[in-house]
Amino acid sequence: MTPGGGGLPPALSLLVGPPGSGKTTRLLAEARAAASEGARTWWVGLPAQRGHVLRAATREGPLLGLEFLTPQQVAYRLLSNARRLHPLLTGTGRLALVGEALMEDRDDPPSPGEARLFARAIAEAKRHDVPAGRLPGRDDETARLRRVFHAYERLKADAWDYDDFRREAVHLLEEGPPAAVEPDRVFVDGLREIGPMDLRLMRALARHAPVRMALALAPPHMAPDETLPPRDDVEIRAHHFANPVAEARWVLRDVKAELAAGADPLDLALIVPEGSAPAYVTLAEEFGVPLMDETPRSATDRPEGRRLLDLLELPDHPTASRLLAVPALHALGVAALDAGVAGRDAITRLADAHGHGAIWREWLARLEVPPEPRPWAEALVDEALDAARAARGAERGTRTRAETQFRELALQRLGEARRVAHGPHVRDWWAALLQDTTPLRRPEAGVALLTQVQASGRRFAHAWVAGAREGAYGSGEREDYFVPEEARSLPERAYRAAVLPRRFQGRDAGAFAELRTRGDVTRVSYPRGDQGGRVAPEPALVGDAPEAAPVRPAGSRLEGPGRAPYRPPEGPVDLGPPRVEALGRYARCPFRAWAEARLGARDEDEPPAWVRLVRDLRARSRWTAADLRALAPDHPEAAAWLDAHADTLAGFTFGVHLRDEENGAEARLDAARREDGRTVLVRFTAPGEVATQEEARAVFERHGREAWAAAHLLRRHAGALGRLQVWAWPLSGPPVPALPQAVRRPDGVMARTHRQIAAAVPGWRAGDVRPTPGFVCRDCLVYDVCREGRR
Repeated sequence: MTPGGGGLPPALSLLVGPPGSGKTTRLLAEARAAASEGARTWWVGLPAQRGHVLRAATREGPLLGLEFLTPQQVAYRLLSNARRLHPLLTGTGRLALVGEALMEDRDDPPSPGEARLFARAIAEAKRHDVPAGRLPGRDDETARLRRVFHAYERLKADAWDYDDFRREAVHLLEEGPPAAVEPDRVFVDGLREIGPMDLRLMRALARHAPVRMALALAPPHMAPDETLPPRDDVEIRAHHFANPVAEARWVLRDVKAELAAGADPLDLALIVPEGSAPAYVTLAEEFGVPLMDETPRSATDRPEGRRLLDLLELPDHPTASRLLAVPALHALGVAALDAGVAGRDAITRLADAHGHGAIWREWLARLEVPPEPRPWAEALVDEALDAARAARGAERGTRTRAETQFRELALQRLGEARRVAHGPHVRDWWAALLQDTTPLRRPEAGVALLTQVQASGRRFAHAWVAGAREGAYGSGEREDYFVPEEARSLPERAYRAAVLPRRFQGRDAGAFAELRTRGDVTRVSYPRGDQGGRVAPEPALVGDAPEAAPVRPAGSRLEGPGRAPYRPPEGPVDLGPPRVEALGRYARCPFRAWAEARLGARDEDEPPAWVRLVRDLRARSRWTAADLRALAPDHPEAAAWLDAHADTLAGFTFGVHLRDEENGAEARLDAARREDGRTVLVRFTAPGEVATQEEARAVFERHGREAWAAAHLLRRHAGALGRLQVWAWPLSGPPVPALPQAVRRPDGVMARTHRQIAAAVPGWRAGDVRPTPGFVCRDCLVYDVCREGRR
């Protein structure tokens, strides 16, 4: 890379100051003054800052001559004025083209994940003007990256990707006076840091128009013209909460209190970790807080996009939720929920057992990709659109403009997928490209709901930074797959030569400092624990002395007087002895466990034949082989199984009772055996339910009784037990080990189940049957009698 001049160009000036020091305020005043004098002014920032900057610029009245552009749009505008535009290769187009290059390299369709890895590496190299031949590294993967990079550039032909546009704009400005440089003044603000290519673009632009740039830190080899001190009037408050739900409810109450006090919604911002926005949007509906959700959404976050994604993933990864999304497969989805199974083989066996095999196979055939996929894809998109309409209670009819746009966009992604894949791989690629597509949307006005990226470079009167746990925020620095840190150059060298800089540059401190100054008053909060246990806060965000949050008025009707959470009319309930399997259900939702037992929701009029056999086996502690074979007349469907395994079964003790003396939790096992320094616990299962170790492991994890028993025995009697193994034994074949090998100490699901059971016992003994709504509500059999159930 050839820098745009050896020294600092006279027309480029740099203002440096820490986050929140007033850089934007200073530049906005200068931009308003320039625009009011008739100068045409460009303000260059990040896409999420557009509305915020324009609102601040016009706060004192209308303003003509100020235009907001992103660095990418600056390149487009310059090249457009010079009539040097080429076809644009979008982000999904680049991914598909990299996939095509990978397929050339090995003559086999790559996975979308592999293509993303190469696409990111190529984009980074192009941002630093490093050609394929100069990529460092001599290993096989780096050599493959070079080949794919070369193939990508060749396949791209006359099209330009985002980095090509920026590079060509720099060349245009460095060649001499362009045909037309529109602005009289340029202001650059809101960037946490500026990369070599963007700095080179601004240097080149400064040859033709004065450029005023504001950054938190000066780029290497560049001295600031002015440095602002940190502000001392920023108020930061840090609070902790028992769990994420308590935190979210308090934050929304606090936001609502500010709105009630007269705050302008556009002066408030709620910043949340990646992936947390949907929960806040849902809860805000209860509180009546108007949130303007600006967090990034893909095409598959739309209802019709989600339905289409479910259809594409259904053949290879069928789950109950995906089955329920298809009206014709709703009954099979309910059965899958009840059985707790997923996966194609398991769902197929379940469909056959419940009489849904024909419709299931019909849909599997319908979702196979035909040789000419366009009509097939159009039918799938229409199916997704109709299902989304039906879900919101709308009738079929003429497509809305949004539906038509989605249909066109989805079929465009199909065209890109077909460049890379064929046959069933088309489904994977189509789904991946849809998830990488970010359609334009206009969020409703209100309190800004942002991620850390959307909040960068923006400042508000009040800001809330929620979920400030360790690892939730930061710059996301990580080592590259292809070029390790030791093969990279010092960051300052990347501004003078075409090299890849080191990834680890200590950017977290700057990211945390920026978050703490997003508001004149910034409230940082975090939960002390969640479903996974205790949570550590991020010290750089929370500070040294977080405090309990002050009390805020009720934020919704559910929190008001007379709206106390529902409690069963009986008060404390006698739940009986704390049996482990009942405790497992109780731990997920006390109300559901009690109500299902009370109403008999889980009782069966006539249990299956295999359940009756297990009950008969557990009726006696020991059986001889002859006695077991004598059971055959009472259980003719299992006669062959009893005869084949009678000798082995005769070595077991049946109906083994275990009790934890510390808390009283107890369990009754189907069977157990100890001999030759080895202990085996057995759970009998339905015929055909288990054939592989993965299926046995799933039974072991799903039911929990044997996991608790294994942990209990290994904790109390490890010396006498020796090694322990758990079998899942279908009453149609041989036993299948649930663990890869016999164990000597409880870990993983065993230790976790033991802890969950122990934690549930106190509430069980107290008769507390308050509901704990959440995902457990989705398949609840007593949902209609619970006043707190949520779906």
